[in-house]
Amino acid sequence: MNQALPFVGIVLCMYAIAGWDAALFSATGQEKSAIVVEPKPRAGVLTNPGKGWSGMGLPERHPPEVLELLGMGVQRFNWADLEPKEGQYNWAPIDRFLEAWGKIGRVCNIGVMCANTHSRDPEGYVTPRWVFDAGAKKIEINLKPQYSTTGTPGKKVAPLFDDPIFLDKFARFLRAYAARYDGDPRIAVLDIRSYGNWGEAHMHPFGVPDIAPEKFRRHIQMHLDVFKKTQLCLSRNSHLGKYGPLKDIFDWAVLEKRIAPRRDGICGNSDGRETAIGFGIAPGVFELFDNYDGVKARGWWDGIKDKNGCGFRLEECIENGKPTWVDLGRGGQSGLRMLRENRELIERLTNRIGYHFHLQRAVFPSQAPGGQFDLELTWTNQGVAPIYIPCAVAVALLDSSGRRVATVWPEECRPAKWMPNESVVERARVKCTNAAPGRYRLALALTRAKNDAAPYIRLGTELPTVEGWYVLGEIEVGGPSSPI
Repeated sequence: MNQALPFVGIVLCMYAIAGWDAALFSATGQEKSAIVVEPKPRAGVLTNPGKGWSGMGLPERHPPEVLELLGMGVQRFNWADLEPKEGQYNWAPIDRFLEAWGKIGRVCNIGVMCANTHSRDPEGYVTPRWVFDAGAKKIEINLKPQYSTTGTPGKKVAPLFDDPIFLDKFARFLRAYAARYDGDPRIAVLDIRSYGNWGEAHMHPFGVPDIAPEKFRRHIQMHLDVFKKTQLCLSRNSHLGKYGPLKDIFDWAVLEKRIAPRRDGICGNSDGRETAIGFGIAPGVFELFDNYDGVKARGWWDGIKDKNGCGFRLEECIENGKPTWVDLGRGGQSGLRMLRENRELIERLTNRIGYHFHLQRAVFPSQAPGGQFDLELTWTNQGVAPIYIPCAVAVALLDSSGRRVATVWPEECRPAKWMPNESVVERARVKCTNAAPGRYRLALALTRAKNDAAPYIRLGTELPTVEGWYVLGEIEVGGPSSPI
């Protein structure tokens, strides 16, 4: 899909946008020769970059059937593992993770935690012990969890998250972290996980109050100060969705700082609506409350409510929250059971998650005097969210061998504006004045950016293709001074 096409003999098109009269091609007198193409939506599963299912851990833990659907790997790292001694960094766990997913063409979601009740460290340290030896205050509990989702048994340690020594040490770590990974193309979203258990911005099960709102804002700002290129993400969890005084900070992070909203608790204590605040701003990220087996065992997968009102169907959550990334049952064998037991649902949601573009209609003339013609494209986004990664529409003339002889990226075509459940009509005056007279196939593709001619994003549209380019039909280019 992403293989670059040969550039031998390519002539770049120039384009201009002109006024459009009642008749589409009135400017060139070609109303009667318009070709109208109305393709059917493509049947079946379509995966694409910048959206889809996610799975926890390295690729090798996922069965091939699951891995085929996953677009993103997810991993949370303990700060203590990455900086075992002050100023001495061990980036190997992150590097290994990014390399493994990058090697198979997938992206990653990573974050660094300062508290983690699933840690198996016998002393319970997730924030490095040397931070506390330097004078930072800590919270200690002896955990005897009733549910596996709460953590593992034993001693657990968390910092006082507004302690000045802790904040200073973590800020230094963040600068080194960002210096190494900011802008890494393998990272789709980077979690802000410096506050709360698992970095989810709540203090369950430590049983202490949340920090003050301005202290919470400081945690977020520390990440903003050093990560300038990578999409940041923040869990909008608090405890069971009860934000309390932190709500204004959660909202500020998304609405003003364009930080992606995340919700951990889907199908359990959340119906997904917490991430809808980011619609059109930043990609929403979902994680199930537990793996598929755990959610199903509680009856929550089927929408059966418990005494606390927990339990929501996945499709309902996706429609509410408009996510771009959704947890596939944590992947692995649990994800495989989720897929096999719900194949029709999972395949349907694969296309619904994030964006899913369909070219509903294309109108162009059969003849193009001087290489100039008007083009009208009608798009529909059949997903739940807009696209959040860079994308451009490219239009090309293909000769009989499939070689591109002219390419243009009309600025009036703007995929980021194709909102869900709407038809968007885009019109451009295309000029291919350097294309030699002759008959060509008119084709289009969605590429990463202007002047990048490699097809990148696939359409949910039934059209013939030539090396990833969607062929609309034939068009004849005439000489520069007279009609054909």
